Amino acid sequence: MMPTENARLGLEDGVAETEGKLARAYRQVNTTSAQIDERNPAFARIPADRPRQALIVTLEPFPIANANLPHVDLPVPDIPTTVVGAQEIERLVTLTDITPTSLLLERAAYPQRSSWALNECLTGHEGGRNLVLDQALGNSPAAIRPGAVQRR
Repeated sequence: MMPTENARLGLEDGVAETEGKLARAYRQVNTTSAQIDERNPAFARIPADRPRQALIVTLEPFPIANANLPHVDLPVPDIPTTVVGAQEIERLVTLTDITPTSLLLERAAYPQRSSWALNECLTGHEGGRNLVLDQALGNSPAAIRPGAVQRR
């Protein structure tokens, strides 16, 4: 999902549009968390005794989605939940000086910090290359690799 123009501009209609887009994801987080707790066979491989966090990943950032604003009426998540843009996930998975799990647990431990955009928590951390993309590009035809020359 992506924020609408009204949401990007901070207009009143944008709040309602954001709520509509994100409410379903928050309800799904709660449903899935409950099924893990109830040991639903579909989630049997997920340990129920460890801390859990949810990431709601959107194509573009929703800057105020994590701010817990009183006029935004989203479902209350049963576990720490963060709305992140795809580019934040790209940065998170390339961290080299801290694990993504450690960063997210550290962020969730501080109520104020947990309302910040994830990018703010990534600032100052070192990142490396995205190994998934490297592997995908390494196994792809030369024609789609940047800078590659295709021989005929």
